[in-house]
Amino acid sequence: MPPSPPCPALNMASRRLHLGLLAAFGALGAFAVLTLLGGCAAPAGGRLAPINRWTQMAPDDTISLRAIIPGDAECPVAQVDGVSRPLLPRARATRGALPDSSAASNPAFAPAFAVTTCELALPRTARQASIDGQPMALPGADIRRIVVVGDTGCRVQVAASGASAPIQDCTNPARWPWPKIAGAAARTRPDLVIHVGDYHYREYCNDPTLCSPLLAKGVVIGYDWAGWNADFFTPATPLLAAAPWVVVRGNHENCDRAGAGWLRFLSPLPYQTCSNQSYKTASHSLLTNNLTADAYRIDLGSALTLVVADNAGFQDYLPAGKTPQDGEIFRNTLQALHTSSATQPVWLLLHKPLWYDLLPPSAEPNALQAHLRNTLPANVQFLLAGHEHAFETINFAPSADPANYPTGRPAQVIVGGSGTQLEAFDPLSPFYEGQGGAGSKERSHPAGLLYDGVAASSGILLNRYSFLLLERDDAGWAGTLMDPDGAPISRCRLNGERKQIACVFPGPQERE
Repeated sequence: MPPSPPCPALNMASRRLHLGLLAAFGALGAFAVLTLLGGCAAPAGGRLAPINRWTQMAPDDTISLRAIIPGDAECPVAQVDGVSRPLLPRARATRGALPDSSAASNPAFAPAFAVTTCELALPRTARQASIDGQPMALPGADIRRIVVVGDTGCRVQVAASGASAPIQDCTNPARWPWPKIAGAAARTRPDLVIHVGDYHYREYCNDPTLCSPLLAKGVVIGYDWAGWNADFFTPATPLLAAAPWVVVRGNHENCDRAGAGWLRFLSPLPYQTCSNQSYKTASHSLLTNNLTADAYRIDLGSALTLVVADNAGFQDYLPAGKTPQDGEIFRNTLQALHTSSATQPVWLLLHKPLWYDLLPPSAEPNALQAHLRNTLPANVQFLLAGHEHAFETINFAPSADPANYPTGRPAQVIVGGSGTQLEAFDPLSPFYEGQGGAGSKERSHPAGLLYDGVAASSGILLNRYSFLLLERDDAGWAGTLMDPDGAPISRCRLNGERKQIACVFPGPQERE
């Protein structure tokens, strides 16, 4: 028999076919792909081409190359500065297990993953890397363009009992614009991408009346590979290839939700499995049960240090006195905040904001707020967060809180409108615009609320699907909030010395 022909490289069409099969068939997807590719020789001695590949910044001044391959196939080999280095299996394909009686109501319990995740740790000194001849994005010495996205998944969540949450139309780009945003963000040619959490929202749907129309449209639902692929990896493909990523864990990646996929695909930690996935029990949203990672530093030269923190699992809606274990965990996990030079500018990356409107103004300080009082270093200039499905900036006067922040509170920027249904469409949100019309709850000034006891001095709120492009120039950092097509919504200027961000509020003509 003649030798099998080599498999063609995955162009865009073949990539869509490859990804579509896996999404459509779920646990059978890998088998389908393997069958279709059985008549050709895979690259590099029998290996299958990765479904997706990306680079993410990692702790200890390292870079993590990652790839997803069908089924239990062999991991690819990377070329790193002219040397062949194999990626190693991070998490093998699994069939998924039937839930036991204690987790029978939790669809996140032991989901099936018809793919294997591979990884390779590289030093920050690595300059060139490729997988199957395709270059991998590595961080340069001069980071000048940063894309920030957050809360990107398509909201499919039907409660087992009671009223159902709003459901997005995942097939309509106007209703779920994450694929458009990922493409537009990639076209800005960023040096770095920051995702502030909530990648997966296609949680479950067990109401036939509401589920049937979704399934009829081909909407993929679930915590398994098919769900992760549809909600994140397929739409994110161009942006994953554009630049290295910094990933922040969201509360939708807690262990009682999409935690199994987070730990498998994106976690900066060595691979672990969730020990407790029981849904909405005593384990729900607890730092201890979510394998909360220690914060870590990413140094971007002398211009900036990022500190990436995992606060996804903490109970932000409870006062610190009711969650004493959270305060102790933050004391340990946030040590990285204190490891930079006092003169080095630092941005703290979180999922759940330190200050935000979804908490009652009269609420007592939660564990994170209580811990950071008098402990947040003076060189922390900005907080970048998500969780709130809008774009919001909050500034405080330099001397607004001398008892707890003697050097001034940092400005906070929330980038939470990159795909998930906006607060504007949620009747339970304080930003719901159903009664007043589009733009009615947007504001060009603070709302007069107290944020951990202190009123903001300035800031804006926009109920817009968007992403943020940050660009460094001779004067510091400028920001452009962009719509899903890449058109500007607002221009911002960051003042690190004053810990302030000033953004232009869009005029009426830009609301249309």
